[in-house]
Amino acid sequence: MNGEVHEMIIKVIKEKIEGFIKGQCGQAMVLFALSLPVILGMTGLFMDTGLMVLEKERLQRACDAAAIAGAYELPDEENARERAAEYFQINGYSAENLTVFVVPEQNKITVEGKKKVNLTFMKVMGFNDVEVKAKASAVYGAVNGITGVVPFGIPDQYLEYGRLYTLKASPKDQYGPGNYGALALGFRGSANYENNLKYGYSGFLRVGDWVETEPGNMSGPTERGVNYRLNACPHSPQCSIENYHPGCPRIMIVPVFDPSSLMQGRDEVMIVGFAAFLIKGISGSGSESEVTGYFLKIIPPDGSYFTIIGSQQNYGLHAAKLVE
Repeated sequence: MNGEVHEMIIKVIKEKIEGFIKGQCGQAMVLFALSLPVILGMTGLFMDTGLMVLEKERLQRACDAAAIAGAYELPDEENARERAAEYFQINGYSAENLTVFVVPEQNKITVEGKKKVNLTFMKVMGFNDVEVKAKASAVYGAVNGITGVVPFGIPDQYLEYGRLYTLKASPKDQYGPGNYGALALGFRGSANYENNLKYGYSGFLRVGDWVETEPGNMSGPTERGVNYRLNACPHSPQCSIENYHPGCPRIMIVPVFDPSSLMQGRDEVMIVGFAAFLIKGISGSGSESEVTGYFLKIIPPDGSYFTIIGSQQNYGLHAAKLVE
């Protein structure tokens, strides 16, 4: 008897629970049906927003490329506009959607691009498309500060592309009593000089800085440093003025200095610019040795930190950079 009552109670409880669950499911279905348009609308909003974000990123990259390309043509305004439009089209956009502003006296170019994005889910809300925009500005100029320079200094002069110049002089061509073109960058002494010659000075030098000269012929450290760079060229055949790789160790960034303050012995000279040279080699022996290199017109090597100014006198080392 007690067992039958027990089973009956369990049956009633089970029926009540099942009825409750069914009732809740019914309410849930009603709520889901009511909220479905909202859910679909939010999903569409997120997907269409994602499309707009992706398109804006693509458009921004296209504008960046157009600004940089156009800047390298400055101060020629017409060529700058044509090159900017060319790179905008290369990145998949119509030149009709590009506006270019050029300020030749500042060597600055600004581009503004636009693109209509066709929407999908948001059409049900009355939005068929939306226009995204991007903007980029770039300046072109000579390098006025850079890392990685070598401890040679060349007196201020007109430099001709491809011409051979003396970077470290022999006694007969010294720049002043006891000065052959070596610089003390960071610290004095032959060990520091050799290290900077092999690997480049890690510090940042800029136009207007005063640097010490490293007096003495420094023939041993010079020979080891130059040969290190010559042997480090990974290209076959080795780089030449007719065919060189921009990142080759044979390419050296050299400070150009004002020689008017140079007297004798250890002295200070002011940096007025930076130039690039492809090492030809070292000739002569001992105290008679000298280092020569071909003058180049290039952008700074990869890995170097540099700044540029449009008004800076150009000694061949130039670049274009994006600016705000």
